Amino acid sequence: MRIPLRPSSLVVAAFGLLVGGALGLARDGQADGETARSPEEEATASGPGGSGPTAPPTHPADEFCHDVGYLCAALDEQPALTLRRWKGHEGTLVVHVPLPENLDRTTALALQRAATRGITAWNNHPFPILVDLRGDRNPHFTVEWEASLGGSRIGLTRTRWSAHSGIEVEGISLSYRAPGYGGSVDPAQLRLTAAHEMGHALGLPHSDQPRDVMFPTNTATSMSGRDYRSLEVLYDVPNGTVVTR
Repeated sequence: MRIPLRPSSLVVAAFGLLVGGALGLARDGQADGETARSPEEEATASGPGGSGPTAPPTHPADEFCHDVGYLCAALDEQPALTLRRWKGHEGTLVVHVPLPENLDRTTALALQRAATRGITAWNNHPFPILVDLRGDRNPHFTVEWEASLGGSRIGLTRTRWSAHSGIEVEGISLSYRAPGYGGSVDPAQLRLTAAHEMGHALGLPHSDQPRDVMFPTNTATSMSGRDYRSLEVLYDVPNGTVVTR
């Protein structure tokens, strides 16, 4: 996630999703750690079951892309897309959110709470989500705090994906400093950043409408019905499903 910075308002321009309004963190979303393959390569490599040459299911856009939220938005710029999600997971998804360091305790606690609220905005969509604050559980992945993620970026999700195993999340990084400003990031901004990055961790792409939390820049004020609908459809189809236009 990045912030389109305005000349005189870097903190305000830093965020606006769950509670921040049309502020301005331009989230660029995922910086995936995966080696991307085309839908055609995935189709010949391994099917939804992960063994053998069976291709993932393929649907033409004119049949599939109705009432699917923004899952098909990327088809405006590419001829095909692969729907990527967690595969075979059951039970509660555990995310470790430690207390950020190098901040006074009051500020650190506020940012930890904000990140927790953003992540759990997806609770039961589709998995129960438990945020581990103390680090005494075995998490599926951990939030890492950084003073800077480079440029105007304040959130980053690192994932791998294959048709065989589905999404594997290496981690989410959140910046505790407002880019270009130097002070700590606004907790309201951070909450929506965390929600955006958690959406990527679950498999969501960017939205094409500014009211959605998954829009590339921070223009939404809350999670939208399209955010939840997109995730619902994503987990109703097999991992690796290909959509073509």
